[in-house]
Amino acid sequence: MLPILALDDRARADLVLLLDRAAVFGDGTVRLVADGPVALLTTPMTASSGLLDSGPTVLIARAARMRDAAAFDGVVALPALRDALREGADIEVPEGVGRPAWAAVSPPRGGWELAGEVPVDEVRRLAAQAAEDVEAMLPRSPGEAVRRRAERSVWARAVHASGLTAGQAAALVAMRFLGEEPVRVTASGGWVRASGRAGEALAR
Repeated sequence: MLPILALDDRARADLVLLLDRAAVFGDGTVRLVADGPVALLTTPMTASSGLLDSGPTVLIARAARMRDAAAFDGVVALPALRDALREGADIEVPEGVGRPAWAAVSPPRGGWELAGEVPVDEVRRLAAQAAEDVEAMLPRSPGEAVRRRAERSVWARAVHASGLTAGQAAALVAMRFLGEEPVRVTASGGWVRASGRAGEALAR
């Protein structure tokens, strides 16, 4: 029997909204990890496709408290997960199946050290600047592949002394993770984590 992701109505509704926004980016997959009463959902805004891809990986992460404790680590299709959550269903989490390259490397569980804090207005400004920089790189009527290459080039840049990247600023704004408090930036093992009120953006 497969492990189950079981959420209450409010948690399901929150995650449906998150997945609606996340569906615009990434590869349409979500990693689900749990070892206790809280599940962590991670999906890429952009991601390295393997060892020969030197581009950035920017992951969107959100924790959700489950009705019952469980242990799992699997990857599911974003549309199927969103539809199941919208219908109020619990989700079976497959394990031991093929997963995309981005999901094969996990951010560290510990060792995170504070690198700085970034005011919300500054994060919004940096995200807007990143969008302008992407548009400035594009020719007329660019295809999707050209736009994605431009985004990856811009999003890789560190734009704040804390190590916050343009991609993380863009993710925090696009996913509506910002609150009123400054974004807390921590670092560990080559990863940078930017934590907002409603979720996190991790970059490597």
